[in-house]
Amino acid sequence: MKYLAIMLLVLTVSLHADPPWSANVRVSTDEPWDTLNQGESCFAVWGDSIYSVCNTAERATVPIAPYSYSFNAGNTFTQIPFTDLTSGIIWHTDPVIGIDDSGHVHMLMQYSATLMKHYLSRDGGQTWADTTQVNPYNGVDKPWMVVNNNEIYIAWQQTAGPIGLWFARSTDYGQTFTANNIWDRRYINALGMDENEDLHLLLVSGTGGVYYRKSTDHGDNWLPEVYLANWSYTPSYGDRAPINSITARGSVVFGTWVNNDNAGWNILAVRSTDGGTTWSAPFVVNDITAGGQCKGWAHFDAYGGLHVMYYHTPDWPTNSSSVFEVRYQYSSDSGANFSPSIRISDTSFTSLANFMGEYHICLSDSQYLYAIWTDGRNGDDNDLYFSKALLSSLSIKEGDLANAPDHDQIRMPTIWRGVIELNLPQNGRSLAIDFYDITGRLIRTVRNPGMTDAASLMLRSTDFPKGIIFVRVSGEGSPTVLKVVNLGEN
Repeated sequence: MKYLAIMLLVLTVSLHADPPWSANVRVSTDEPWDTLNQGESCFAVWGDSIYSVCNTAERATVPIAPYSYSFNAGNTFTQIPFTDLTSGIIWHTDPVIGIDDSGHVHMLMQYSATLMKHYLSRDGGQTWADTTQVNPYNGVDKPWMVVNNNEIYIAWQQTAGPIGLWFARSTDYGQTFTANNIWDRRYINALGMDENEDLHLLLVSGTGGVYYRKSTDHGDNWLPEVYLANWSYTPSYGDRAPINSITARGSVVFGTWVNNDNAGWNILAVRSTDGGTTWSAPFVVNDITAGGQCKGWAHFDAYGGLHVMYYHTPDWPTNSSSVFEVRYQYSSDSGANFSPSIRISDTSFTSLANFMGEYHICLSDSQYLYAIWTDGRNGDDNDLYFSKALLSSLSIKEGDLANAPDHDQIRMPTIWRGVIELNLPQNGRSLAIDFYDITGRLIRTVRNPGMTDAASLMLRSTDFPKGIIFVRVSGEGSPTVLKVVNLGEN
């Protein structure tokens, strides 16, 4: 009863995400087949379409990898079971997903430690075709994939036969792959690509070291390894691997992994400012060091903002009663400094499975940062949840968000149907709002320049032309322009 009272108190005071993160949306759906603990998720975004895949804690006995899609920018999701038993192996695990230059979905699935298959869908995951086995030898584990235009890059550890770290590349949308052993080291790899199409590999080696390698020719050749640090990790309830991540932008390369000492798990990071030639000493990213932090993921957006998300729990070691939440930190200077952490999950939760998966990721487009993760808030099985936040708002320090220019706080849906309400405070600051069509023609001014009074604007989608609309919000500083697809429906 005492524990129940504590849990009720935690849930009572914790039912919100920190601004500017949106209210959490459940990705998992209550279907007859979904009595599974979903975890280890990956997703991709193409316009207003979001595609997600995950494994389950029951993957050794249930031949399902839950696949989800949203065609309304994450307002709602539909989930369907993905199954492939052509190999005779039930175990669907380590799924990765990506989008090519045509908006088609590419999925990578591992079957036990035997096979690794690539799948292509041209209809958002409703059907799959062009299935290709990637690995030439049995013994595949812990793959990661990068999709760039028509090319696909995959790295994994080979645990049998010619062991080591292997790399495969396809230049024809995954119809064929060439694979090679590129490293005698192995264990958990993180594979990333920067805007110049240089490939970056961060390896948490099974021999206890963290190493880095780089390719400037799409994986044909790799520069010599760079030793970065030692790592130490102890599995505990909810997490069982020192999962790593790597992201690069300009001349900065930033990598993370989970490390622990007697104080618990932490998200350790290293940083290079010369393209991966020299590196900083490891440092702790998370600002809360009590308890445990795990499943860290780092991501550079297109504007150079650096984002890190991770799980936090006040407990160490963890157990089935440990309470988790998903937290986030932003860096405006490529990882030299980070803002205080805020919460993505709008509630704290326990995990209903000993293993929540080794990774959950965040990624961005030109407007938003997105996150999908697993938690057990529903009390039956671990489910996936989704949230997003405007990049323009995340770049504002947490303490300054309430005082930020009003045009940085305006929220418009990416897909507009029905009525939306814009609440504008009375704070003495001018704010104008104009709507334009795709040709740049002014459709309507809903708030005139120079107006500073408080207002609650009710806007109905049927009162505006259907199609793409640009909303220009101007106040202090540079104006904000938001792109909206108006469906013209109530």
